[in-house]
Amino acid sequence: MESSSDAQSNQPAVPRYSYYALSVLTLVNFLNYIDRQVLPAVAPSMRAELGLSQAEIGFMEDALLISFTVLALLFGRLGDRYSRTKLMAGAAAVWSVATALTAVTDHAPWLPGGLHFQIPILHLTVVVSGVALALCAVRALVGIGESSYSTITPTLIADYFPPRRRATALGIFQAAIPMGFALGYVLGGVLASFFGWRAAFMIVGLPGLITAIIVWLLKEPERGKTETAESISEVDAPTTLSAETSRESWLSTYWRIIRTRDWLLSTAGYTALTFVLGAFATWASSLLQEEKNMSEVGANLVLGITTLAAGALGTFGGGWIADRIVAKRRNGYFLVCAAGSLLGIVPSILALVTHRRIFFIPAIFMTVFFLFINNAPFHAILVGSVPPSIRASAMALNIVAIHMFGDVISRGGVGVL
Repeated sequence: MESSSDAQSNQPAVPRYSYYALSVLTLVNFLNYIDRQVLPAVAPSMRAELGLSQAEIGFMEDALLISFTVLALLFGRLGDRYSRTKLMAGAAAVWSVATALTAVTDHAPWLPGGLHFQIPILHLTVVVSGVALALCAVRALVGIGESSYSTITPTLIADYFPPRRRATALGIFQAAIPMGFALGYVLGGVLASFFGWRAAFMIVGLPGLITAIIVWLLKEPERGKTETAESISEVDAPTTLSAETSRESWLSTYWRIIRTRDWLLSTAGYTALTFVLGAFATWASSLLQEEKNMSEVGANLVLGITTLAAGALGTFGGGWIADRIVAKRRNGYFLVCAAGSLLGIVPSILALVTHRRIFFIPAIFMTVFFLFINNAPFHAILVGSVPPSIRASAMALNIVAIHMFGDVISRGGVGVL
C-alpha cells in the first residue's frame, strides 16, 4: 500500500505560472482592501468638513456592501460561464475609478435631496443628507467592482493549485486582506493629515487601474484541471462537469449549493464572524480616536500595524496549519476555524472595555490574529464543497449570506446606535 508521503511525491509539481498568477491576484486583492478601508480611516475628517453624521458614514459602508452582495449573484453566474480574468480586470478598473471619484462627489451638480425617515422598532429618526446619498451611490460603484473580484478569484486559484496546496495558496491570497486593511488605515490617516481626505481617495485609486491591465493578460486555467480523481468523486459526479450543468437554472444551481452540508455550515459560521469583523473594520478608528483619546494618525497607525502583523500572520498561518491538519483529519479545516473563533473571544472583549494602551493594543493584535486564522481554511472548505462547474455561484451565494446577515447589519447598526 502506497504511503501518503509517497503519494504526494508522485503528484505533479505546481507550475511556476500558477505562482505568478497568485502573486498578481494577491496584489490586486491588496489594493482592493486599501481602497475599501480608506473611508473608515478618514471618516472623522469627512464628518467634520461635510457635516456628516456617524449614521451616514455607516450607510455609506452599507451601500458598498449591498451592491457588493446583490451583484455577487450575477457575477457568480457570469464567472461560471465566461472568462474570469477579463471579468476581474474590469472589476478592478471600476472600483479604482469609483474610489477616486469619492474625493469630488460633494462638488457634483446632480446632488440629490435629503431623506428623513424613522426606524419603527427602535423609534429612531434618521436623517440622510444629499451629499451622503451621493457618496452612498459612489460607494455602491466600488461594491460593483469588488463583487466581481471577490466572487471569482478563489475559484481561479482553485484551478491554479491542487487540493493539497489550496489552503496555503488561499492563505497567501487572503493575507492581502489584513495587509490592505492595515495600509488603508495608515495611508488614509497619513494622507488625510498632510494633504486632506480628498487626496487620500485619489491617490489610492490610481494603482488599481494599472494592475487591471496585468489581470486582463493572465492565462485562464481550465476549470477543474487541478482536481484529483478522489476529490472530484467526493463532491461531484462526472456528469455535473458536463454541459448539463451549464443548462441548469439559477434556482436549481443555488438550491443544490444550499443543500451542500459543508457549504452551509461554513457559511453560517463565517456569517457570524463577518458580523463582528465588519463593525470592527468600520468603527475601530473612530473608537480609538473618540473613546480612547488617540489622535487620527496615532489611531490609524496602531490599527494599521496591528492589523498588518496579526492579520497577515493569522491568515497565512491558518492556511499553512490547515493544509497539514486536513492531511490527517478530514474535518481539519473546520477544526482550525473553530479554534480561531473561540480563542478570539476574550481579547476582543478586553479591547473594548479597557482604556489603557498597554492592554487594548495587544488585545486588538490577538483579536485580529485569532479571527483571521479562519480566512484560508474557510475558503478552502467553500471551493472544495462544490464541483468546479458551480464554484463561482457558490462563492456568490456565500457572499450574499455573510454580508446580508453579517456586516450589512453590524456596520450601519453600530452607526445608528
